[in-house]
Amino acid sequence: MIINWCLLFILELYVCFAEIPPGCEVSTTTGYRYSNFYRLTSNEAGESRLGFRVMAQRDAHIVLTTSVLGLNPLYEIVIGASGNNYTDLRRTLTGRSVSAVKTPSVLSDTEFRGFWIHVVNGEIEIGREGETLPYFHWKDIDPIPVEYYSFSSWVNSAAKWIHGCNVGGSSPWLSSEDAIGKSVAEVPILTPESDEGYYNVMGKLRSNLLQTYSRDIRPGAYHRYPISVAVHMSLTHLDLNEAASRFIIHCWYTMSWRDDRLQWNVSEYEGLNVLHVPSYIVWQPDIVLINNADVSGIPHFSERPVQVYPDGSVIWVPQTSFEAMCQLDLRFWPYDTQTCALRIGSWAHNGNFIDVTLKNNDSAVGIIEHIYISNLQWELLNANATITTQYYQNGPDQPYPESVYTFVIRRRSPMFGATIIAPAIMIILMTLATFLLSPNTTEKILIGVVDLLILSFYLIYFSIIIPRLGDHMPFIAMFYSYTFIMVAMSVMLAIATTVLVRTPSIKGPPSWIYDQLLGFPGTLLGLNHLIITIRNERCPNQSLEVSGTDYSPQVNTDIDTHNLVPPQQQKSSTFDFKRMNNAEIEWLLLAYALDRLGLVIYCFIFTIMMAIYL
Repeated sequence: MIINWCLLFILELYVCFAEIPPGCEVSTTTGYRYSNFYRLTSNEAGESRLGFRVMAQRDAHIVLTTSVLGLNPLYEIVIGASGNNYTDLRRTLTGRSVSAVKTPSVLSDTEFRGFWIHVVNGEIEIGREGETLPYFHWKDIDPIPVEYYSFSSWVNSAAKWIHGCNVGGSSPWLSSEDAIGKSVAEVPILTPESDEGYYNVMGKLRSNLLQTYSRDIRPGAYHRYPISVAVHMSLTHLDLNEAASRFIIHCWYTMSWRDDRLQWNVSEYEGLNVLHVPSYIVWQPDIVLINNADVSGIPHFSERPVQVYPDGSVIWVPQTSFEAMCQLDLRFWPYDTQTCALRIGSWAHNGNFIDVTLKNNDSAVGIIEHIYISNLQWELLNANATITTQYYQNGPDQPYPESVYTFVIRRRSPMFGATIIAPAIMIILMTLATFLLSPNTTEKILIGVVDLLILSFYLIYFSIIIPRLGDHMPFIAMFYSYTFIMVAMSVMLAIATTVLVRTPSIKGPPSWIYDQLLGFPGTLLGLNHLIITIRNERCPNQSLEVSGTDYSPQVNTDIDTHNLVPPQQQKSSTFDFKRMNNAEIEWLLLAYALDRLGLVIYCFIFTIMMAIYL
C-alpha cells in the first residue's frame, strides 16, 4: 500500500504540471482492478478506435469487453508486460497470451506516452501515437463484440491515463467520436490514378495494389486451382528438452507463393521492381507445425515484412521457433543418438487448395553460418526435408501435403566418460580385488560396503537427470543397478567366508567336497600352493587325507601373520597351520575355493555386462 501511494503521489504531482488537453478524461489506477468502464464508440462498419496516453513504469492493462461487468471472454491488452519488455494480448483476464510482440521500454514512469487501438471484425491493431502503421497485429477467428473499455495497472504499481480523445492520428487531440464519425464525403480520398498526396512511388504502388485487396481471400483466378507454396528452412539454433520430450528449432522459415492481385508494370512505377509491405496486410498461407508441443496459441511466425515482385511473387522470411514432440530413445545414454521430426503444413486447406513444396526441390536444411550457434550438448549429424501426403479421418479422400524435416542429433559426451564410465570400471576392479584377499580379512567387507554407497549415489543421480520413460531404461542405469546387486552378493559371500574361517570347528565340510578340492577342481581354482603349504605345515612326510573320524578340538586362539608357504616358497599367509586342527584347515580351504570360484564367475558376468551395457 505504501508503494502504491508513493507512486500515486508522484503521478499526481506530474499531472499537475503537465498540459492536459481540453475535453480529455484523466484517470489514475492503482493495483490490478478494473473499476470504471467507458463506452467504446464505433462507426457504421463496426470499426472502433481507442486513443490514450499512459504514464507507468510497467504493465498498463486495457480491457475491451462486451459489458461493464468485465466477464470472460474479452480482450485484455497489456502494454509493458514482463518488466516493460512485451505487449501481450489475452482473451481472458490474466489468461494465457494469444499473441505477443517484444517492445522493450515501451512505457515510461516520467512522461506520458500515447498509443492507439484499432478493432474491426476481430482484427486488433496497436500502434504508437503519431505512427500510422501498427506495431502489433492479431486476428481473432471468433471475434468478440466489444462495446466498453477500462484501464488498470498491476499489483504494487500505479498508472496515469489520459483518454477520451484521439492521440494516434495526425491531429493528436481529436476526439474519438470525430475521428470515426466523419462521413465519407468529409474525408478526402485520393484516387489511384492521382499522384497527389503520395510521398513517393512506393506509396502510390502500395495504394493501387491494396485499395481493393482482401487478405482473407486465397490467391488464384480460379478457385479450383491450388496455390503452390514453396518452403525452406535455415537453422540458427537447436535444442532438446529431454524432461518434456520436446525438440526445439530456431530458424528462418522461407515461404514463397504467387499472388496475381499484386502484379504491376515496372515501367509505370519508375522501374520499381520490389515492394516491402507488412505481412499482415496480404494473404498468408495458414502454415503451422502439425506436431506442435506448444499449445499457447501464439502464432509461430513473427510479423516480418514480405517482399512483393512485379510478377506477383511474394517471399516471406519470418524468424520463428518450432517446438515439437519427440519420441526419445535413451537406451544408449549418454552415447545416444536421437531422431526428431517436424511436420509443417496447412492446417485448414488440403492439397486441392494449398500445395506445399520444397523450394527449388532442395531437400537440405540450410544453416546460416554467421548466425548459427551450435548446441554444446548436442551435435547435428544430419538434417533433411521431404514432402509427404497425409490423410485424416475428417476427410479420407482429401490429401494434406506436409513438409517433414528430420533431424539426427548425437549427444556430446566426453564428460560422461570421465564421470560415469571410469568410476564403473573402477568399482568392478575393486569388487574383483576383494576375492583375492585372505578370507579372514575384514577389509574385503569394507571395500564392498564402500562400493555399495558409491553405486547408491549414482543410481540416485541417474533418477534425477534421466527422464523417467515407461517403455525402456538406459543401459548404463541397468548396468549400475545389476552391479549393485552383484556387489551386495559379494559382500554376503565375504561375510560367509569370514565366518567359516574364524569360527572354531571340530568337524570339517562333507568329504566329497574336500575330495574335489584336493583334486582337479582345486588345481583349476589355483589352490595348489595352499595344499602344498598345508601338507608341509601339518604333516611334512605324509599326504593330506580325510580320516573320517572326529577331530580333537584345537582352537586357534592366537593367529600369527607368517608366510602362506614355507619361506623358501615366498608365499604369504595369516594362518599358523600347526596350531589349527584338520577341520579348521578344511574349512579354510573351502573358503579359499569359494573366493576363487566367485572371482571366476564375477569376471565372466562383468565381462558380459560391460559388453552389453557399456
